[in-house]
Amino acid sequence: MITKFGNVMIYVENPREVADFWVDTVGFTKVDEQAVDGTTLFIELTPAADSDAHITLFDRNVVAQSSPELDLATPSILFKSPNITEMRETLAAAGTTVGDIIEAGGMTTFNFADPEGNWFAVQQVA
Repeated sequence: MITKFGNVMIYVENPREVADFWVDTVGFTKVDEQAVDGTTLFIELTPAADSDAHITLFDRNVVAQSSPELDLATPSILFKSPNITEMRETLAAAGTTVGDIIEAGGMTTFNFADPEGNWFAVQQVA
């Protein structure tokens, strides 16, 4: 039985650039990093030190070579924030591509893209 949800793996072309975006622009913290022969294999990040949820950015090319059977598409992830208006403004001010804040299905959300064009959503929570 699964008792916790802990990690989402995201396959990217440049883990260092994308990790810098998540840390410097979104406010995540780096938890771990592993490199092999000077190539960054993965970088693990978390939104808060006490969070059970992490994202791990893997080098897409390394994973494709070692595990060609994997689907390397970016998962659809919905993050939660108590102030999405402020978060959206902060991301936009940093040059991040952001979508409009919308209300649908009883949820208030917006989306944003990382430097490689992978899109993520953020939901307003109390």
